Amino acid sequence: MSKKNSYFYEIPLFYLLLLGVNFVFFPSRPVFLGVDPHPYWIGILIFGLRYGILSGFFVGVLSAALYLGISFVFVENYLLEELSFYILPSSFILVGLLVGGLIHRYHNSLSRLGHEKEEALKNVVALKEKLVTLEAVNQGLEKKIVSRMSTLVTLYEGARRLESLRLEELYHSILDFMAKTLGAEEMALYLRTPEGWQLKEKIGWKEYYRRPAFYQMNEGMTGAAGSRGKILTIRDFLGEGEESSDSLKQVGDAIAAGPLKKGEQGEVVGVVAIQKIPFVEFNSATINLFSFLLQWASRAVGRVHFIEELKSAEILDPGYQVYSRKYFFSRLHQEFVRSKSYSLPLSAGLVHVQWKGEVSRKENRLAILANLLRETVREMDVVSLYGEGDVLFAILLMTASKNQTEEICEKILRNVEILKFPLSMKLGFSSFRPAMQGEEEMIHEAKKQLTQ
Repeated sequence: MSKKNSYFYEIPLFYLLLLGVNFVFFPSRPVFLGVDPHPYWIGILIFGLRYGILSGFFVGVLSAALYLGISFVFVENYLLEELSFYILPSSFILVGLLVGGLIHRYHNSLSRLGHEKEEALKNVVALKEKLVTLEAVNQGLEKKIVSRMSTLVTLYEGARRLESLRLEELYHSILDFMAKTLGAEEMALYLRTPEGWQLKEKIGWKEYYRRPAFYQMNEGMTGAAGSRGKILTIRDFLGEGEESSDSLKQVGDAIAAGPLKKGEQGEVVGVVAIQKIPFVEFNSATINLFSFLLQWASRAVGRVHFIEELKSAEILDPGYQVYSRKYFFSRLHQEFVRSKSYSLPLSAGLVHVQWKGEVSRKENRLAILANLLRETVREMDVVSLYGEGDVLFAILLMTASKNQTEEICEKILRNVEILKFPLSMKLGFSSFRPAMQGEEEMIHEAKKQLTQ
């Protein structure tokens, strides 16, 4: 018999004990007649409170049965005829049911609360696990945000460094920028020579490395990438096809290599080789980024070469990054002849700049002013240095009518106002007329406008 139903033998044993006590100590009072409170209430309260409604009913019925049964044997018959005699046994049953019912309800409430507690504990455990997961996700997001911010800073710094106009600085900047952006640990830049590819810059190489400083035109992956003018990786030499036959000879000097060109579509001037990169970073996304960086670097190299060519031809002024005075007069002559031949509109202008008082960093401010003029006019127009007294700059407006010239003048003056430099500016422009005999007339008219 289970512990839950143990009252089926505990109650009879308890009442046998009460009968013994009744027989020994109260022999003249069968079933404790006249004892108040009646000892049977002890059993009803004990077992009703302990086991619930079934136990309360069972102990109440047993108490009433014993009380009535023994009374029929030992009690006077006239007492049995009184209805009041039956109130006590009836109370045994009712109180047993009532006490047992209340306890049963109490146990059900405890059970429900226990179940709710278990569910709450399960929810707490689940929430703790969710919290751990969310914390891990949050850490991942924070790490990702920091990583992206770091990448943005690297890109910004790299973009600024790629604006350098000195090739020696630019080559180092290209390699350093690529290494940081790609996460490469070892990289090298080789420049093209008539014989092959000569080492120019390296990053991450240890002193004890015995890597070649020179490659023949088609030697290794580095030479092959430069000669073929495309990005090659170790995967290109480990697959099947025409390239796989020389794979053992080719693989080893780099993991990936790509050409550095003079402009995006220009000739190959060098090769950037990646010798060591974390395994997880060596994927298609990294190679695509490598391709993009090579294009970016090639544009920077092309720009420097272009500026060097302009400087060598005395076309570009190195101080202000505008065209030279010599180029202005040469171009003015060409455009004047063209306008004379085809009746095309043309305007030439001079920029008079006068500073107010002592001005610090005058050269820097003039460079800013030159850049403002270059950005304000159209892409086809020419801004050049003039350098005659306070007439510092000259502007050539291609195919610009008189109305267009006036609009550009207003735009220039508005933009200069925004700079808030301590200067006064005058613009003198002359528009081409078919009656003019030479470009000198346009310059003369422009100077005349400056004095008005």
